[in-house]
Amino acid sequence: MLNAEKYQNSFPIPAESPEKIDKIMLDTYFGAQKFYLLKTAIELKIFDYLSDSKTSKDLSSILDLDPVLTELMLKALYELGIISITSKNGETHYINTFASDNYLKMDSVYSKSPSISASFESINKWANLSEIMNGSKNEVMENAFFPEIIKRMANDCKCWELQKTVEYISKFSEFKSAKKLLDVAGGHGLYAISLGMLNENLNAFVFDLPDVTIETKKFIEKYDAKNVDTIAGNFFKDDFGEDFDIIFSSYNPGGKNPKVAKKVYNSLNTGGLFITKQAFPKLTKNMPDTLNNMEWNFNSFNSTGKGSIRYTFETDLIFEEYVSYLEKLGFEVLETKPVYELTEFKEEMFPNIIIVAKKIN
Repeated sequence: MLNAEKYQNSFPIPAESPEKIDKIMLDTYFGAQKFYLLKTAIELKIFDYLSDSKTSKDLSSILDLDPVLTELMLKALYELGIISITSKNGETHYINTFASDNYLKMDSVYSKSPSISASFESINKWANLSEIMNGSKNEVMENAFFPEIIKRMANDCKCWELQKTVEYISKFSEFKSAKKLLDVAGGHGLYAISLGMLNENLNAFVFDLPDVTIETKKFIEKYDAKNVDTIAGNFFKDDFGEDFDIIFSSYNPGGKNPKVAKKVYNSLNTGGLFITKQAFPKLTKNMPDTLNNMEWNFNSFNSTGKGSIRYTFETDLIFEEYVSYLEKLGFEVLETKPVYELTEFKEEMFPNIIIVAKKIN
């Protein structure tokens, strides 16, 4: 006969249920499912074939895919809001949404596929996190890293932020009358190219590493930007030149460095504008921030000391310190604005801020 009291005490109930752990694991697993669903859809070029509506049978036949899995993938992409459904002759057809047609097709002018694909590469580092934790960090060589990443950055900024930033800058009277502009660490040069299109009297220069300016020249040639040229150099070591009316800077390793800011000041004409758009992250208890800070520390740069918080370096100033330093140099800070307001996004994961400062003495 079963001893009820003994049976009840064999496995005492823990003081807390496993519900929280189960939820974390389910959310994580569900997120991974969506991640690899999108990864596979891009790799198979699903969106390239859905500019025109197709049935799942059509698509599986064209790409020689499993018909059941193809139909389920298309349904899942529809449920994510990435593709749309129409009905023709009693059959379900799938077609890109406006967003997927513009941002997920490989051949789109605004394709985000290169940067999304880069995130697929980054996730492999998380798969090998135990090795990284044991000290096997990858040292990144800037002369190899930056020329490659600017190609992705060019595609990303064209999707929205480039146009909104240029529109914002163009409202300042100092820009309208400017004759000479410098884009510090301008990479692809699209900001200088776009600003040069708005002001035909402007001579624009993109300052960046020699290996990077090779790529910059390709963009200048592509967009036939005859009033844009390059200056090869290292902004930590070399001077920028002089007599600039506008100096612009966007998301670069020297963007919060006081020595670089001093070089900017010395290179600007009195009355000229320094417009800088940078990430000013803080150490928070926010989970996405913590994970991004971890990922930032997976690599080390061969010549630049990195800070522990993402997008920061050892000599960086925090936002309040940086603004105060600009004022001490002789700038009047005209405006500061969160980039999510500039781009009209509803929210921004990273605290990116644009600063407009005028050299007054």
